[in-house]
Amino acid sequence: MPQKKSIRRSAPLDQPNTKRKPQIIKFTLIGLFICFGIYFIVWNSKQINLEGNWIPTKVVIDGKNFMTDNVLNDFEGANQILISNLGNSIDISTFDIETSARFTIKKDNKGNNDIILTSKEKALNGNFEMKIDTVDLGPQTYRVEVKLHSNKTYINFHKEVVVPPWKPEPPRRGQV
Repeated sequence: MPQKKSIRRSAPLDQPNTKRKPQIIKFTLIGLFICFGIYFIVWNSKQINLEGNWIPTKVVIDGKNFMTDNVLNDFEGANQILISNLGNSIDISTFDIETSARFTIKKDNKGNNDIILTSKEKALNGNFEMKIDTVDLGPQTYRVEVKLHSNKTYINFHKEVVVPPWKPEPPRRGQV
């Protein structure tokens, strides 16, 4: 009897799916663009920015005045309020008190701005009514005054802002 020859067929090896990587990268990039688009649609550009060093004019915490008529209060940098948006914190330092608080800014039902403070100091916890006023001091200088008020606590501070004059772009070659 003749013997049957066995036919050996090679088993197909799975090739790496090289088309899958570009698809994953493409969908990831499209997802990132969609996320950034939604972020910029929802982002409120009218958000209040109080960041920086401020000069306190009135600091009354729980009925006690910390801005007394002290000769040392006249030195520049002796009394200051430092506001950082990175950590949402307010640091108040005078010769008599040094304290800090965390804050969030919200609008109330009437459309007024409220700032909610949380601190170790009991008088600095709660909702504060916030009023911001801008005074024109000259052609390029403004004074921004901020007043925080709640029950027996008043914190008033200001900052002078100098806006440089607008300079036209220098002419370039080929421009008319």
